[in-house]
Amino acid sequence: MAASILRARGLTSHLLPLAAGFKQSKFRPQGREGTLEKLQGFCQVLEEAVEIANKDLERLILAQQLMNRVADKCRSNSSLPGLVNLFLSRPLVTVPLGAKLLKVTPKAVDLMLLQLGGALPRELTGRRRYRAWGIV
Repeated sequence: MAASILRARGLTSHLLPLAAGFKQSKFRPQGREGTLEKLQGFCQVLEEAVEIANKDLERLILAQQLMNRVADKCRSNSSLPGLVNLFLSRPLVTVPLGAKLLKVTPKAVDLMLLQLGGALPRELTGRRRYRAWGIV
């Protein structure tokens, strides 16, 4: 989540999820390992982090393809492709945020979300008001 926020703010293009790789790895440093064991353990952590990053990338590519199928069928002056790009660039999108960045009304963002239909990103808050969507 932190990497997504930094990427959305333009501070970095990508961060390898090392903390998630460390959680997945079986390596736990105890301080008495030699240099070779520490290096092997760090390589295991890197392998796990790369696997997690690849899964995340595949998930985003699939979501982009699904949403672009719907966006390709809309009119040329539609803001729907902009909404698709907004979902890919930010971890969390609300109606006011979409309206502000796309320069459309909040009702237009609601209608674009309905237009996405089955390709719609998941609603994350579970509420009727102040809803937020994201690609999970």
